[in-house]
Amino acid sequence: MFSSISTGSIIASLKSVLHKYFNAWLTRRIPQASRQQINHRNIFIMPTRFGAGLLMFMLLLFLLGTNYQNNVIILISYLLVSFFIVVLHHSFFNLSGLQFQATNGLQGFVDSPLYFPLVITSKKVRFTISFSFDQARVKTEQVLDHSVDENKSSKRKPSKRKPSKSKPSNSALSKITLAQLEIGENNIRIPYRICQRGQYPLGRVLIISEFGFGLFKAWTRLDFAQQVTAYPKPIANAWTDKQQNLAIEVVENNLESYQDSFQSGQDEFHQLQHYQLGEPLSRVAWKHVAQGQGWLTKQYQQALSGKLQLDFERLPNGTLEQRLSWLSYAIKDCSTKQIAFSLKLPNQVVEYDHSAQHTLKCLTALARY
Repeated sequence: MFSSISTGSIIASLKSVLHKYFNAWLTRRIPQASRQQINHRNIFIMPTRFGAGLLMFMLLLFLLGTNYQNNVIILISYLLVSFFIVVLHHSFFNLSGLQFQATNGLQGFVDSPLYFPLVITSKKVRFTISFSFDQARVKTEQVLDHSVDENKSSKRKPSKRKPSKSKPSNSALSKITLAQLEIGENNIRIPYRICQRGQYPLGRVLIISEFGFGLFKAWTRLDFAQQVTAYPKPIANAWTDKQQNLAIEVVENNLESYQDSFQSGQDEFHQLQHYQLGEPLSRVAWKHVAQGQGWLTKQYQQALSGKLQLDFERLPNGTLEQRLSWLSYAIKDCSTKQIAFSLKLPNQVVEYDHSAQHTLKCLTALARY
């Protein structure tokens, strides 16, 4: 068992080293940029299994024709070679000339599917092009490392999980294939699944085409210089729920006194809403009523006393990722319930607010921590 584990680790480390050198070569060959164009410098072409089989068949025909001095067989082999070369050029020109434009990165929670927007400009119709992120290899390596740790920790109870069989199904879901790409601008969204918290490069987009009888696979890997901001996965916690309930109770208790003590000169105008029976007439927008726009009331914002402080140090015992996940859930829930909250981390403090920008700022702080 240990020999198989050591062999697997050696193979995995070897693949990792080769992948590192390949990425370094790609960085020099295809630099990152938000705007990319496919040309002869960044297209790679190789025969598929079917194409390699046809190539061997043509070689066999040529050897048979020359051995038996049969001109018909030699002519057929020449025709197949000509066909092979024509298909090679069709595969190349099916990708060559495509222009890509990326403007936005990705922001989302861990283990949540996202979609990377990409604008493709084409001067002619293209066929059978697929787009994906190369995430399947990273997921498989992470699961294999986890299974190796389980085997080391328990010798008598081997792991029953078989990640190598269950994970490849995710790669099929993280790919989009266009049967036909029209002339002009085409907007697509490439699936991307966030697997790790933090802020890191988006990575390269794998573009593959097997157009042309499936004899060749033409592909490229483009880096659009975009970032991924991965927020911690929201996980509910009893302590944060209790603190939110207390804040909501304070807001509800002060709501009636807020309406009674309303002063238009001191509060800040927020928006107009349809008049509801029982609201004070002093808040009616009479100018809009005179213009025939219906009965509307002026809504004002006032900082109510119901606030919540999300302090990393005051959370219950847990791992770093667990605590960040609890804070992520609390921030998301407070934003939904419009509760003013502050975030206190060991290296950063975000003051009280309840706006969408404040929520985004707090989640970004969790991702960078």
